[in-house]
Amino acid sequence: MGPCLFGLYTLVTWLYSRLPRRGSRVGGVDWPGKCDVTFSDAITAVRRWLWLEWVLAIPGDRVVFQKLTPGFRQLLLNGLAPAA
Repeated sequence: MGPCLFGLYTLVTWLYSRLPRRGSRVGGVDWPGKCDVTFSDAITAVRRWLWLEWVLAIPGDRVVFQKLTPGFRQLLLNGLAPAA
């Protein structure tokens, strides 16, 4: 079990390092004095990217998702992307 979790951690950090710096790396929690990205921030950004570019990119779903108002799209992604 441990090697699988280490592999998953490595995969998430690698995917996060490949995300574009602007736009995709959002959704982290900020607090005074925080200067580094936590694993929770990284996995949230990766999950948001996967929802947008993989799950919701299916031709039928992309059209439906684009019809939603921008505020509701953000609300939906904020509910789907954060780490549990």
